[in-house]
Amino acid sequence: MRFRIVVATLLTVLLFSVNNGVCQESSPALKDNTFVMATSRPEDSYLGKYWRLIYTEVFKRLGIKVEFRNYPSKRASIEANDGNVDGEFARPYKYADEYPNLIRVEEILDSVNMSAFTAQDSIPPLKGWDSLKGTDYKVEYRRGFMTTASNLSKVVRRENLSDITELVQGLKKLVSGRTDLFVDEELSILTLLQTPEFKDSKIRLAGIMEPFLTYPYVHKRHTSLAPQMAEVIKAMKTEGLIEQYRMAVDKEFGVVRK
Repeated sequence: MRFRIVVATLLTVLLFSVNNGVCQESSPALKDNTFVMATSRPEDSYLGKYWRLIYTEVFKRLGIKVEFRNYPSKRASIEANDGNVDGEFARPYKYADEYPNLIRVEEILDSVNMSAFTAQDSIPPLKGWDSLKGTDYKVEYRRGFMTTASNLSKVVRRENLSDITELVQGLKKLVSGRTDLFVDEELSILTLLQTPEFKDSKIRLAGIMEPFLTYPYVHKRHTSLAPQMAEVIKAMKTEGLIEQYRMAVDKEFGVVRK
């Protein structure tokens, strides 16, 4: 009798352990099999449209639903690092140095120019961050872009440097003469300058501060998903699909590449 009890007990423990292991292994890290991506790029912007096309296909191939949530840039960083969302659209290579809970997907998503814009005829052509050294320009940038903030703080006096939340706000301050330069991602500004609100403004490209590469980022609980995303993005590049998306969005926004 005692032997039977021992055997029964061992079988119960074994069965519980196996079942528990299976449950842990099959438990999804995603709620409702949906990956939530934070972005500061609205859907009606160039990069917002372009990157949404890419990620929609990426997650479709992975068999995962995707949801896009808009936040100001700094807020997007906080939401992603705190794990309130699953990842972010595109950030520079060293982004995780500032937000250690985020994992870089090791495949380049895009290359973008961080550029300076002005509405003043007196400002000469600029090239690189160092071209701002020794100037007295009032310079503004969008809050939450740490690479921009870091570089500008090295070449612009503190009292001449400010940040804002929205692109439109930055352009309006250029038009009103409250700032001399506004630094942000080039294509986003160029497409805004084609809208009725700014089409007849004097705002122009003053120069490229720095081209940089962007990467997808995921929260560390999705570390195992990062290499899968990288492989899918790489495959889409090889197929020419990402370039097709770019050409379609160029046409929609009237972008002419030289």
